[in-house]
Amino acid sequence: MLYHTLLLLHLIGACIWLGGHLILSLQIVPKALVKKDVQLIQQFEKIFEPIGIPSLVIQIITGVWMAIFQYGIQFNWDNAIQRNIIIKLSLLVLSLLLALHARIFIIPKLSLVNLPMMVLHIRFITLVALLMVFFGLQFRFGGL
Repeated sequence: MLYHTLLLLHLIGACIWLGGHLILSLQIVPKALVKKDVQLIQQFEKIFEPIGIPSLVIQIITGVWMAIFQYGIQFNWDNAIQRNIIIKLSLLVLSLLLALHARIFIIPKLSLVNLPMMVLHIRFITLVALLMVFFGLQFRFGGL
């Protein structure tokens, strides 16, 4: 029962995280680029962060918990499930590095000058989120 609850929380967090980034990447960013208006991105970030960051934290906690208690800590590349865990943890680290870089170096000085770098970050983190969902799905099928 605990595993099912953790999985449900993990999936809800993934829906929020990926859904928010898809909206940002496919709706907000194009408008911001056409209008040359960085405030559109800033407004979305302000609205999304209070739900997006907790959803990411929930995914991290539930994902690590499920990985440890369901599959153990082995990090064996020859095992498909363990390989999925390694890939998902690597994607998580990449997401965190991208988010920290954007938060420290881009967002505080967001302007039309560094808008292309912010767009690159947004699109890349959206791709990483999609990959995380893809590799998460692979647990259902025994790994990739």
